[in-house]
Amino acid sequence: MENALKDFYFQFHTKQHYFLCHDILEEAWKENEAFSKEDAVVSLILFATGCYHYRRGNTKGAIKSFRKALKVIEPYNENVNLGINITAYQKLILELIAAIENDNPFVPVQLPLTSEMQQNILTTYPQFVMTEYVVKDSYIVNHHLERNRTEVTEARLKALYQKQQERR
Repeated sequence: MENALKDFYFQFHTKQHYFLCHDILEEAWKENEAFSKEDAVVSLILFATGCYHYRRGNTKGAIKSFRKALKVIEPYNENVNLGINITAYQKLILELIAAIENDNPFVPVQLPLTSEMQQNILTTYPQFVMTEYVVKDSYIVNHHLERNRTEVTEARLKALYQKQQERR
């Protein structure tokens, strides 16, 4: 999970590739046999989803994701090892919800990383920075529309074919 968190934070802050952030942590989370929707890391997955929606102007989806992220992280304290200050993270979520409710435009979000996590990220990604402008690259902003879905489509067709063969 530690490597996935470093990848997540790099993509989140330097590239602002929130969709990829979601995928990175979801994959790592599901590798744990006993994964649960109440795991602390789910909050970060939902948070990245909220940022993706907010930047694209889907404020309803953003608020829904941020509220879920807050609910998931509520029972946790600083002892959970996500590499962020949990109290500051909870405050940040509330600030983002308020910003949306006040019709404020999206601005890049900086998660409250611990200094230890920042050092770990820099060890892996020396080019790590907190990008302060809104990334406008269409492939990143509209990733759910522009990504290559060939593998997913082929897998679904294969599964459908197998299901049809089993019924015969």
